[in-house]
Formats: sequence, C-alpha cells, structure tokens
Amino acid sequence: MPDDTDNPSTNASADLQTLASLAPVARQSVVDAVADRLRSEILSGRLRPGTRLPSERELSLALGVNRLTLRASLGRLEALGLVTTRHGAGTVVTTWRERAGLEMLGTLVKGLKLADPAWHELVRSSLELRRILAAEAAALAAERHDDDDIDAIAACVQVLAEHVDDPVAFARADIALMRAVCRAARSIGFELFLNTFARWPDEHPHLCAVLYDDTTTSITIYPPLVEVIKSRNAEMARTLVRRALEGLDADWARRHPTPAPEQAAEPIAAPTPRKEKKR
Repeated sequence: MPDDTDNPSTNASADLQTLASLAPVARQSVVDAVADRLRSEILSGRLRPGTRLPSERELSLALGVNRLTLRASLGRLEALGLVTTRHGAGTVVTTWRERAGLEMLGTLVKGLKLADPAWHELVRSSLELRRILAAEAAALAAERHDDDDIDAIAACVQVLAEHVDDPVAFARADIALMRAVCRAARSIGFELFLNTFARWPDEHPHLCAVLYDDTTTSITIYPPLVEVIKSRNAEMARTLVRRALEGLDADWARRHPTPAPEQAAEPIAAPTPRKEKKR
C-alpha cells in the first residue's frame, strides 16, 4: 500500500490545512491586557478579598472591552485562584494566598511592577524558597551522590562561568545546576519543587534579568559547592549554601530596596448608569 507521506501533493495539502488553522500570535492580546489589569488591582490590595466585582456589563464598559473578552480574562484569573464565580453572587475576589498554588508564583510576580511593594514581597518569598531548596538539596546530595553526579554538577558550574555576561542564560544554567544537585540528592520531590522556578527564564526573562543582575558575584559560590558536596558533609553543605545565598539575597535587596507604599489608587468603579428618559 503506498505511503501518503511520500506524496508531495498530499504533504502540501496537509501543510496548507495546518496553516489555515493557525492565526497570527499577538504580542499581547486584549484578554491578556484585561487579565493583567485586574490581577494588578487584586495583588496590590485595591480589590480586596471578598469584593464582588461589578456586573459583566458594567465591568466591560469600565474596561472598554466586550463581554467575551472580559469572560476570558476572568477565566484566567479564576485559574490562578484570584477570583471565583459563585452562583447568584457573581465574581468575587478570593483570598489568593489560600487558593493560588506555588506554580503560580512567577505569574503573580510578573503581574506587578518593580515599584510596587507587593512585587518585592513576592520576590523575597521566592528567594526564601530558593534558599530552602538549595540548602536541603545540597545536604542530601552530599550524602547520596556518586562520581557521575559530581561530574554533572561540575559541568554545570563550567556552563555558568561561560554565561556571566547574559543574565537570562545564566539563570537557565543555574536551574540546570540546581537540577543536577537535586538528582544527586535522589529526590523527585525536590525536582518537582524546582519546576516552580524552571520555567522562569523562558516565561519571565525580564524578571530573571533583574534577579540575576550580579552574575559575577553569584558565580563565586559554586566552586565551593562542588567541593562541599564531594566532602559528604551534609551539615556543612547545608550551612555553606544557606549562608552564601543569604549573602547574595541581602546584597540584591540593598540594590533593589522596597519602595514606600504609595497612596492606594481608586478601585475600578462601574460607570454610573444612565437614567432612562420617562416616556
């Protein structure tokens, strides 16, 4: 039986069908813009937990979009755990600290600006998580590694040294090194935890550029890391990594101090309904 994959006309037809089903990708859709706007209002506290959003009609008019766009944007916020839709109560802002998952951390950070104190709070929490993961993974790696693990970690350090002039590439290499340490720790749980941050270089490159703005200093902590893991001294590995990252994070915080809270802006208000003329 002839194979259609060898038929040029069949392949061309399939390609045309594929192209016909695709649409140009916008840099930022209206749905994204609306979701970002509402997300910023929620994370900044201007839309507080328990607040019922205006009706779809009122909110779509206030934001200048149609209802389909608004529903799609609200759907994204609901997936993030920022709002919930209740029958008979409309869309309500949730207590996102109790509903949003760890995998949403990068998205939440992206939804705020560097000048927003809430941005710094989220970044500080992210750095604290990194310290916990790195210190405990290094301790277990010191106990459980084999020679191949040490070679893999050392190779990652070499790659890091080759990317000190590119913060985003450095971030990718840092994630790769951390994954090598997690594998040396023989901890699937740590690897899954690491996935919270693994997508940041691709999904949030501007954020990574800010977080890795001093790669020259950062690279100095890694050669000692390799040696302390080789020593099989778990407590020393835990202490060295924790203190090294605490120093890096403190320096970063001094370079990027938390701004003073600004006066809260007015929340999104529904437009005043027009009075109907009496007949």
